[in-house]
Amino acid sequence: MNYFKPIKQVKASEEVSQQLKRAIFEGKYVAGDKLPSERELIENFEVSRTVVREAIKGLEARGLVEIKQGATGGAFVKELTFERLSNDCKDLFLLGQMSFTEICQARLAIEPVVAGLAAKHCTDEQAKILIEANNNESKTLEYPEIVLLRSRVHYLLADMCNNRFLTAIDKSLIQLVANITHKFQPDTDKIHPAGLHQSIIDAVIARDEVGAEKAMRAHLTEFISLLQGIEEEYREWLNASHTLS
Repeated sequence: MNYFKPIKQVKASEEVSQQLKRAIFEGKYVAGDKLPSERELIENFEVSRTVVREAIKGLEARGLVEIKQGATGGAFVKELTFERLSNDCKDLFLLGQMSFTEICQARLAIEPVVAGLAAKHCTDEQAKILIEANNNESKTLEYPEIVLLRSRVHYLLADMCNNRFLTAIDKSLIQLVANITHKFQPDTDKIHPAGLHQSIIDAVIARDEVGAEKAMRAHLTEFISLLQGIEEEYREWLNASHTLS
C-alpha cells in the first residue's frame, strides 16, 4: 500500500510568498509596516527580480499588502480584514440588497464581546490612547478624515480584544459602514455625533467587562436607529435620481 503522494515542485515565488506571509502572520511585520525593498528581498532569498515581484503580487491579490508607488513606496502590510467580503457587501447595499440594520445587527452581536475583552486586557497605555482618540473625534469635519476619527475608538477596541479572528471580523464591519457612508457622505454629526463612546471608554478603562459590553450594546442600538434614518433619506434620494434620469 502506498502511503505517500508524489512530490510537486514548488515555484520559487510561492516559497518567497509563503515565507513573507508567515512573517506577517507571526507579527514580524504589522499593519502599516513596509516590507523589505525589492533589492533586499532579492539578496535575502537569492532569487531573481521576477520571482520577488510575482511573490509580492500574490500577497497583494490576497489582500495582505498594498503596493504604493514613488520614492517612499513599496509593499506595505494591510490590516487583517475580510476585505473581499466587505467589498461585496458594500455593492449589495448600494444595489438595495442589504441594509445598514442588517450590517449593524452583526456588529451588535460581535462588538459587545469585543468591548468586554478589551476591558479585560486594557493597559494604562491603551487607556491613554482611547482617551486621546475620543478627544480628537471633532478634529476635522472633512470626509473621509471625520469618518476615521469617529470610528477610531472602535478600531482600537478591536485591536485590544486579543482575539485576531474577532479583530478581523469587527474591523471589516466597521470599514464596511465607513465605505458605504463615504459613498454619499451624510452629515457626520447627524449619523454619529461626537461623544457617543464616552460610557464605553469609561467602562473599558475601569476594566469593567460587563459594563463595557452593556455600554457598547446601548451605543450600537442608538447608532442603528440613527443609521436607519440616514438610509431612508439616501434611498429616497436614489429613487428620485432614477426617476429624473
